[in-house]
Amino acid sequence: MRIAIHSGLTMRGRVDGVVEQVRRVAEFGLAGYWAPMLTGHDTLTAFAVAGREVPDVELGTAVVPMPLRPPYALAQQVATVQEAIGGGRLALGIGPSHEALVRDAFGLEWPPPIAATRRYVAELASVMAGGDGRRVVVGGDPTPILLGAVNPAMAALAAEAASGVVTWAAGPRTIADVIRPALRDRPAGAPFRIVAALPVCVTDDVAGTREHVHAVLGANDRFPSYRKVLRREGVDGVARLAIVGSPDEVARRLDAFAASGATDFAAHVLATTDADAERTWEFLAGRAAARGDQR
Repeated sequence: MRIAIHSGLTMRGRVDGVVEQVRRVAEFGLAGYWAPMLTGHDTLTAFAVAGREVPDVELGTAVVPMPLRPPYALAQQVATVQEAIGGGRLALGIGPSHEALVRDAFGLEWPPPIAATRRYVAELASVMAGGDGRRVVVGGDPTPILLGAVNPAMAALAAEAASGVVTWAAGPRTIADVIRPALRDRPAGAPFRIVAALPVCVTDDVAGTREHVHAVLGANDRFPSYRKVLRREGVDGVARLAIVGSPDEVARRLDAFAASGATDFAAHVLATTDADAERTWEFLAGRAAARGDQR
């Protein structure tokens, strides 16, 4: 299981800060850098800048809300970023988002998510491949499509139409009981990535860190799709699911993800002190080096 970083800096920081985080991923020998696109900066544009500054690191969206981009517009942007950074380093995670965000933040109608995602992925893949007489005339490498999926119907669609899934607020139980079973009908040997993202902190202050995780990220627990997966995992919020504790405890929890079938783990480092943040980065780098992760 490859170890990467997940960060929300594109939503609340500056582009220079994203570049510095990506550079840090490279310096620490981690496998990649995953970021959402919602408020704040356009993550794909930030990736174009960071990827030109920092070679070799994989850059993944986790995820681009589909309502923000028509399929042709997203295909065009993705092809441009892929050419700009080179090496096929961009992985495209997309998802339907959440009804409250689509209606209230984006000011758009909320379509049935499974049917809308099926149509969107088919059209996006067709445009990216030059199908139906439409072609984005930009160079660059092919871009894998991953779906944000934590529940059975979306996992089944990802297994049918995508190259992988990205999860948030999901634990090993969801990967083992929902994601992996959805892959049974895929052709033998067909690659499929399972990228799991959760808050991580190596710390002695477990209670204080969980309170901090809840303060920063707990608002997302209200979304229906996350409530379902949190109930499945037997917790009441992402703060309880976060991987927090001693190095041995964090290692044990990461081992559980690897055993469940996750191919990648994207750690959202969230700490109450700079010292704990640094301990966590160093721990993740050591684990990546011990496992021989390759970018």
